[in-house]
Amino acid sequence: MTQQQVIMGKISGVHGIQGWLKVFSYTRPPENIFRYVSWRLQGDTTPASASYTVTEHKHQGKKILVKLEGVKDRNHAEQLAGLDIVVARDVLPVLENEYYWCDLIGLKVLDMNGTELGRVTDMMETGSNDVLLLQDNAGKSLAIPWLPEVVKEVNLKQSILIADWEPLI
Repeated sequence: MTQQQVIMGKISGVHGIQGWLKVFSYTRPPENIFRYVSWRLQGDTTPASASYTVTEHKHQGKKILVKLEGVKDRNHAEQLAGLDIVVARDVLPVLENEYYWCDLIGLKVLDMNGTELGRVTDMMETGSNDVLLLQDNAGKSLAIPWLPEVVKEVNLKQSILIADWEPLI
């Protein structure tokens, strides 16, 4: 059995000639991605992922830049552009009464009467609150705000989420 991997960001480009990479972080705040010094880089066209160790990181304006062990020049860095940054799920801190988005993807969403509304396919950040994106059995999409008055229960062991929500017809 392979260990679960979590996408933490993406290599968004290269910077300079010495192998520095631009990083787009999915963590909040973005700098939290550097809590993890061992990264695997992988992509749709990359059959196998490769491991890298973060040796340096810095800000340049609003950009986040990183130097990875073994990436010495721009040519090597360009080969990594576009790849996802993944870490092992078990290195993430344990949360109390909070959830990682990756743990919510795939949950069955039920309304207060036990009727299935769909499955969580993605999450979206809106600024005011996060939003669960669902798809029902007929392929229709539904968005539910992640608010305490809406999301009543999350049971990861049973893979369900109960929401006080009635979709518009």
